[in-house]
Amino acid sequence: MKRFDLQPRAATPLRRLARASSGVAYGEYVILTVVVGLLVAGALVAVGVPLLASFRRTQLLLGAPVP
Repeated sequence: MKRFDLQPRAATPLRRLARASSGVAYGEYVILTVVVGLLVAGALVAVGVPLLASFRRTQLLLGAPVP
């Protein structure tokens, strides 16, 4: 009697990777990369918004007509 595999074939390599120690390290690197990416994005927003406002204010002052 044949045993039917109910799980998709793509899940098998992922499970094998998760069981291996290299798979655990890979998962840690993915999590670390995501956390660093979120921190960088937050820093860009925190610095970028005031910097853009300052740039636009300076641009307005330089472009204003001189009496």
